[in-house]
Amino acid sequence: MSQGPALSRSFWTTGKIVGLALALILVIGISGYAIINYNNGKAASTSRSADSCTNGAANYPTCSSPNPVCKGTAACFTDTVAYIVDGDTLDVGSTRIRLALVNTPEVGQPGYTEAKQFTAQLCHVGSQALVDEDDEQTSGSYGRTVAVVYCGGANLNAELLRSGLAVLVTYYCGVSEFAEESWTGCP
Repeated sequence: MSQGPALSRSFWTTGKIVGLALALILVIGISGYAIINYNNGKAASTSRSADSCTNGAANYPTCSSPNPVCKGTAACFTDTVAYIVDGDTLDVGSTRIRLALVNTPEVGQPGYTEAKQFTAQLCHVGSQALVDEDDEQTSGSYGRTVAVVYCGGANLNAELLRSGLAVLVTYYCGVSEFAEESWTGCP
């Protein structure tokens, strides 16, 4: 009969250890999932650029530089936003710009209007924009200059991704000058 209580104590001790191990695995799993999602472009905290990311008014992080600077050697210019074509294309001065690494919905697709309005709000017609052409894509896309655009210090490309109104075009991660920037989420 003396083995009954000993067996019972051993069972409960083993049960507690197994329970603690399962709880630890669960906590590590949830933490890992949160870290992966946190770093997949939703709110990357380790910056490979001078951009500063903070929480914006619309409950998504915003990235801006008080004084954005062009990188590389391709075209770099400041001019007036003349026309918003869609969420990822706009005219700055007389140059048609296709935003590097991002894609927004096309006419007739869900989210088209929201993406175009977002771009128009951040880079409204008549405002000044800094255009940093992608050194690795100077041949353009359908006659458009592929670039990162800054309006009021905010990186439009990054803002579209962070808002969820654009998706990262991972194909270009291997050929874009900007692929190493923290806002891209490029692998």
